[in-house]
Amino acid sequence: MTSKDPASPDGAAELPPTALADLVAAAKEKMHPEPDRHGPAATRAMAAVVRDLKGLPELSVSRESATRLRLGRRGKVGFVVIEYQPKILAIEVSVGGFSGEDPTTPKSHRYTLQGEEWARLDGGGDLFGELRAHLLRIYPELA
Repeated sequence: MTSKDPASPDGAAELPPTALADLVAAAKEKMHPEPDRHGPAATRAMAAVVRDLKGLPELSVSRESATRLRLGRRGKVGFVVIEYQPKILAIEVSVGGFSGEDPTTPKSHRYTLQGEEWARLDGGGDLFGELRAHLLRIYPELA
């Protein structure tokens, strides 16, 4: 004597669909993974920094990792670090080593991709404008 168990896979096919079945279709439609715009855009932004600064006298560009660049000037103090942080989809710019710095000012800012531009998370400015200001601290004679 065999009885059909409604919890068995064979018995599940005979049951009518419930209201929960619509959730699967809605999830497939609305929750598909978005393509990564940030990673390629960060790579292009960092490549543009290196390209645009090529030929600047005494500039030292060090690739510290696949997502981190360090800019400095040979024989001078002060540096700028540009790092893409993929877990939070942001570029972080840190500065340090400058004489006369106010110890209470933030040493780094994060930028996120808004449209086609990297804007600071706190609304303070854009990535390339602030990188220019930091580089003018390394090259005060250009200011």
